[in-house]
Amino acid sequence: MTRIFLLLLVAVILAPTAFAQNRRDDYSFYEFYVGYAHERADNNADRFDKNGRATFNGRTVDFVSEKVNYNGFNAEFNQNVTRHIGIVTSFTGTYNTTGYFDARSGRTFNARVQRYDLMAGPRYNWRPSGVTPFVEGLFGISHMRASFDDTLTPRVKSDTAFAMAFGGGLDVHAGEHLDVRAIQVDYLPTFFNGKRQDNIRAGAGIKIK
Repeated sequence: MTRIFLLLLVAVILAPTAFAQNRRDDYSFYEFYVGYAHERADNNADRFDKNGRATFNGRTVDFVSEKVNYNGFNAEFNQNVTRHIGIVTSFTGTYNTTGYFDARSGRTFNARVQRYDLMAGPRYNWRPSGVTPFVEGLFGISHMRASFDDTLTPRVKSDTAFAMAFGGGLDVHAGEHLDVRAIQVDYLPTFFNGKRQDNIRAGAGIKIK
């Protein structure tokens, strides 16, 4: 117990030095962000009904594609290689309980849906006094999983596809090592089932630098 306490004490004492070494002029080499994420995204009905080949009690279903609201989190690690250019790794998880409408039977199948996006790419930062506007282009994968409440065969459907994110945001300086991300908006195209789904993601949160 004493050893753990001493390690924590050393970490607290050295933290200011570590943050100081992380900084150069008006920016930090490393930044960590976490915040709320909202996605307006496709429900991937074409993928989950296997183009009309999924069955419920032996009957074929034809789910209707539509946009759905998802809520969750976004976490990022950014390494600034220059004053203006950073390399971002971003992980997002968003969730919803929604219904998939079957055009053949008129039934709605409820499902708990999870979306996960893992991407990386360049970010360009402007650094006027007090704020940091930025734009970015990220590339990676999107994974979607739907757990149906009914006896759909199979009950759990999932898929992974190529994804991109293009957008930007605004960080407001709140302290030497803290920014508030007032807004971030990205256009998020995904490519499930060989088709493009046009999605939008927005969020806000806290950045430690």
